[in-house]
Amino acid sequence: MKLKDLDIKEGKATQILLCNTNRDGKDYIKSLEMRNNGNYKKKPNYLVDKKGKIHELNSVDVSEEYLYEYRKDGVIVVCLENRGWLSRRNSDGVYVDWLGDIYNNKVFSKKWRNKLFWDKYNDKQVEMTKKLIKEICNKNGIRNEFIGHNVLVDGVENFEGVVTRSNYNEYWTDINPSFNFEIL
Repeated sequence: MKLKDLDIKEGKATQILLCNTNRDGKDYIKSLEMRNNGNYKKKPNYLVDKKGKIHELNSVDVSEEYLYEYRKDGVIVVCLENRGWLSRRNSDGVYVDWLGDIYNNKVFSKKWRNKLFWDKYNDKQVEMTKKLIKEICNKNGIRNEFIGHNVLVDGVENFEGVVTRSNYNEYWTDINPSFNFEIL
């Protein structure tokens, strides 16, 4: 889907929330369709896959589902295909994701939130995310400002602009440290 073909959500949103799929993008979409007999409510508004393709998944406000303890409305959720933190199996040294699926790409290594290995975001994906954020900001009057890092931020629920799930809670690991925040 091309950016111009998207039905960009318009409304009272003041914040864009970036998060991860924490699994392969196709598997993530399929899992959303299958949960609760197709009635699963925690679907992001958009997903940007590793090829840079934007998938429009939801047109309703899902703030309460994603940020249930922090914020009840006004957030547009953009999910990036990324397998998140990885671990190395002791038996054979192979990297696996949290589901135990083998990871065959180059690993990003940085100690953060008690994890060391991460799936990387790629340039095409980040570029399309940047374009999508700009379009959402333009359509909703959201300030195109970004906190610029992935650590817990006091008062983030009141910030108007682009944030990550890890800005809300010290235990969430998305967006991971392989993301180049300076590009945005």
